[in-house]
Amino acid sequence: MPQVNDTVHIRFSLKGLSGPFWQTNATIASVAQGVVLLDGLDRQAPASVTELKRAGANRWTLDWEVRARP
Repeated sequence: MPQVNDTVHIRFSLKGLSGPFWQTNATIASVAQGVVLLDGLDRQAPASVTELKRAGANRWTLDWEVRARP
């Protein structure tokens, strides 16, 4: 189970294309009711705990697919 202050490596990919176009790290600010709040982006972002994959002690990965590149 993710904990506050764990590190999350986020990979952003475009729908229909393989591989990430951007990667970054974020920190878990809070965990409640199956949702983590990620800190370290331009604003805090929620993510479902079920989307996280364990990547070691206190480390997680998260793959987000976006429809269009910002």
